[in-house]
Amino acid sequence: MPNSDASTRLPHFTSWRDVPRTYATAAQLKAMDLPRRPGPPAATVDGLNGIGRKATITLYLIERSEPTASTAAQLASARARSTSARVCGDCGARPDVAPIATEPYGALCLTCWHIRGLRRRQEEAAREREDAVHTAQDLLHHGQRPLGLLHVDYTERGHTPSGTRRSPAAAKITVTDVNGKILADPLLRLVAARAKGIPPGAGDPRSGADTLLAILSQLTVLIWSHRDLDDLAAGLRSQGATWSLPPGQVHEMSRLTAQWRSEVTPDGRRMAAVAPGSAERMLYLLRQITDTEQLPEPRLCAHCGEDITAEDGPGHT
Repeated sequence: MPNSDASTRLPHFTSWRDVPRTYATAAQLKAMDLPRRPGPPAATVDGLNGIGRKATITLYLIERSEPTASTAAQLASARARSTSARVCGDCGARPDVAPIATEPYGALCLTCWHIRGLRRRQEEAAREREDAVHTAQDLLHHGQRPLGLLHVDYTERGHTPSGTRRSPAAAKITVTDVNGKILADPLLRLVAARAKGIPPGAGDPRSGADTLLAILSQLTVLIWSHRDLDDLAAGLRSQGATWSLPPGQVHEMSRLTAQWRSEVTPDGRRMAAVAPGSAERMLYLLRQITDTEQLPEPRLCAHCGEDITAEDGPGHT
């Protein structure tokens, strides 16, 4: 999304992938099939200049550009001397804007260049998925310590009149083993005993934290995200309780799950994984990951790069 640039009042883009196709740089306008001159500056984008340094690059609206003074004969002569391809090597398009020279695919229109980039991202994601499966299998079956899954549900107290979120009143902590057996499920108070909103049965934070940490110290702990424990740690410490999980024995499942899902969005970003919501569902998800059957490595055509893993005929080599 563009951000307002206070100095020029022009739209500003922080990434080339956010720039609509209606914009072009002066160099791109000059290199068009029928070259054009820029109109007034219309936007800017963060990028690299001709010597590879970070720079703010000016963009122009193609519809507000004007034809250069070159005659048809001059254009034909320049084309005859040029070695740049004007036809996309993938789809055969003949775009106004010069195709992008790539290796090993030759000249590509912007759409095919984008598709190739997405394929590369998907290939990277597939490799990460394989790593995620091995990591999950190690956690579930081969760890030196038993694995425990830790999930926290908070008792919220709403917001202040100014809109600031109040700290949770209590936390329900659930710890299960890899068979789903509950090892601990204390409800601990995270605020002063006289504070409003404390649920019935909330236990003393100091003794409860000591008991919980004694159990967790014997385990390799799997949590969804470290951020999920921030309110628990802050609340317990505010009540004089000890809270410190053993370093090196705590693993985040959110990143592991995102690697396993390996979903790439149409703009090339990696999708964040959605939290399961309970220790039971987190264990179910972990078993899904460990039971994943890895697909064979794709066999690509040496000529066109197409995936021909499933083909048996002589049509590709």
